[in-house]
Amino acid sequence: MLDEKTLALAQEVRALLGQGLEALAQAGQSTEAIRQALLDLEGPFLLVVVGEFNSGKSSLLNALLRGEFLKEGVTPTTDRIHLIGYGPEPKQAPEGPGLVRVELPHPLLKEVRLVDTPGTNAILQHHQLLTERFLPRADLILFVTSADRPFTQSEADFLRLIQSWGKKVVMVLHKADLLTDAELREVEAFVRKGAEQTLGHTPPTFPASARRARQGQEASSGIPALEAHIHRVLNQEAAQLKLSSPLGVLIRELEAAQPTLQKHLEEAQRQLSTCHELDQLLTRHEERIRRDFGGQVALALQVVEEVRARGERWLDEKVRLSRFLELLNSSRLKQGFIEEVVRGANQEIERRVLEALNWLTKRDRELLEDALSLLREAPGLHPGVQSNPETRAIAGNLEEALRSFDAEAEASQLRDHIQESLRNTALAEVGVVGLGLTVLLVTQKIALDVLGIFATLFGAILATSILPRRKEAAKARLRERLAELRGALEGVLRETLEAELSHTRERFHNLYRAPCGRLESQLERIRAQLERLDTLLRQAQDLRKGLGAW
Repeated sequence: MLDEKTLALAQEVRALLGQGLEALAQAGQSTEAIRQALLDLEGPFLLVVVGEFNSGKSSLLNALLRGEFLKEGVTPTTDRIHLIGYGPEPKQAPEGPGLVRVELPHPLLKEVRLVDTPGTNAILQHHQLLTERFLPRADLILFVTSADRPFTQSEADFLRLIQSWGKKVVMVLHKADLLTDAELREVEAFVRKGAEQTLGHTPPTFPASARRARQGQEASSGIPALEAHIHRVLNQEAAQLKLSSPLGVLIRELEAAQPTLQKHLEEAQRQLSTCHELDQLLTRHEERIRRDFGGQVALALQVVEEVRARGERWLDEKVRLSRFLELLNSSRLKQGFIEEVVRGANQEIERRVLEALNWLTKRDRELLEDALSLLREAPGLHPGVQSNPETRAIAGNLEEALRSFDAEAEASQLRDHIQESLRNTALAEVGVVGLGLTVLLVTQKIALDVLGIFATLFGAILATSILPRRKEAAKARLRERLAELRGALEGVLRETLEAELSHTRERFHNLYRAPCGRLESQLERIRAQLERLDTLLRQAQDLRKGLGAW
């Protein structure tokens, strides 16, 4: 009957195992060992006997059980795990692949189940796999090494595997009868030292000889001392070991899962870093466009400046006293101004605006091409079987965007946007559709406005006194009206640029923000899983440490 403290500790261990099982399952890790540990927590005490083949495991168990129950030999005779428990009559029967259940009428088996495992040598790999799969279930390990080849390198390696499961080990130096007393002391010291270096502590070590026990020399066989130690462990430490064993399994599984999750975390961070690089690529694109588009605007506005320069030269040439009579012919004067100053300006402005818009749409295409190049060159993002599905989605989105990108249609939409925007400027009163025609009518209106200054000019006396001032006023009016045209064009172009940048930003974000958002969620999920595993690991270590001090 277990006391209240043991029952409370068992409940705490069981709850922690359940939490570990859930956390590992959510993290996509194997939970088989934890599930078995939960089952074994309710089962009998398991003493698992391991060692290389021909170390005498089966003969040692026969000596402990005082009978010839298990097959012995110099070749690997045990190819299955033998689970040995109590029964009123000797009986054995296969129970599933690789397992034989044995019942024997021995009092020791009322307290413990013995497990005879296949040899751990690499000669028969499936034997070793059977043994390794049973290690997590052990509450106590009986590690058998042979006196004629004690503590080999392969045994040291296997002992490290046992240590990784957090199992308590008892070393048995078997076939002690092959050595003299002096040799036995020397070999025993060697085994103790090797075990201490491997485990970090010196486990109990017992020389034993099944042959002497079989020959009736039980007192010198070492079997009684080993049996007494097993009984002492069962009487004093069984509950502690029974609770500690599944915690060792939990600790190992949690520790084993962390590097895998950490690798997933680093991979997600690498994937997500490319999302940040796409953001930075877009930022650099916008900075470059804002910087360089000014040159495109300047080329378009240069035409307005050229009209101003021609207009002032024309006024200087035409508005003279010697041409006073020509000034009185307003119709001819207007026609001359349009022919020599304005004509072709509208077409040139429209051409340069369209060139600016084409330049802008080419930069948009370059942005898509640069993004696709970045994606293909980023670590872990190359199209292939190992690439993340989210990054494959981004690459697919970019490729489709490039295939469907129509620079001419984009430029046409921007031109329509400019024409619509002009309706909301000082030029709205023109009331026409088409940038070139808009500019033409505006410049014609400017001509009328400028030349209207001379409409009331008559008489030679007035001409001589007023003409120079009227010419300067005409120049000022020309500059003023052209400045309005220039300001309207520049404002519309700048507004169109920002509208296009906003459109490009939204369209570009739509290509990768959803997959990148899923990557961010994946990253946060892995971080949360790692944090939970780490918390559970510390709880399991603390609980196991408390059991050790119990």
